[in-house]
Amino acid sequence: MIWPATIACTVLGLAIAHIPGGLLGLLIGSIIDRNLALTSWAQLRSRLSFNRKAKLDAQQVFFMLLGHLAKSTGRVTSEHIQAARLEIQRLQLSAAAQKSAIAAFSQGKECRLDELRSGLRAHYFSSSQCERLLLAGWRMALAQGMPTAKQRRILQQCADVLGCSAETFARIEIQSMRGRITPRAVVNELDSALQLLGVNRSASLLEVKRSYRRQVSLHHPDKLIGAGATPMQVQAATEKTRALHHAYAVARKYLQR
Repeated sequence: MIWPATIACTVLGLAIAHIPGGLLGLLIGSIIDRNLALTSWAQLRSRLSFNRKAKLDAQQVFFMLLGHLAKSTGRVTSEHIQAARLEIQRLQLSAAAQKSAIAAFSQGKECRLDELRSGLRAHYFSSSQCERLLLAGWRMALAQGMPTAKQRRILQQCADVLGCSAETFARIEIQSMRGRITPRAVVNELDSALQLLGVNRSASLLEVKRSYRRQVSLHHPDKLIGAGATPMQVQAATEKTRALHHAYAVARKYLQR
């Protein structure tokens, strides 16, 4: 395993400014390798060639994400292909657009999510566009029954890129999962949510809301940042806050019935 950007930047820095330039190049190159997860010259060439390609349009981003979600399970099945066909029908695409969508779906099977970030921001920045994309993503994730943890993580990352709030993401997830959860699973889901929120089954919705706000205030990452917490502590607080948002959305869904 090598670090191509580190080597290239170090050599360039040495050529320009000798040892000080080499040290600066080493620092810059290591940052590039770490952020882009580069471990070979082939990966560096691939990223450079990707950046030279034409920008993806909204439909390409849409179906590449679906292909990426399908492939994340290990292999693309007939259920995934059928789900993609249903999306094509739902969008009422022309014959030419259908061919483009199929090609994008196949391309998405081999792409990394990072390669879709700029396209996601360019075409799905509004709340309505973001929700439409996430709903389609959940439909693909549910093609084989229940979504995998990896598929949920991919959709969460998309939501983060698009600035979708944790509450909105939880609402879209619950909306997508509706009708696919057994009564026993509902009980377990509600119990888990209430436990995370620090209340019992007899608590009213108002009590749940108060506990939710108290927990969010206690664990919010902004508070830790101001207190000089480490990046790892801030990340843990972010995950905790996200889980609390989801738990409250689950509790509110069932307790409002």
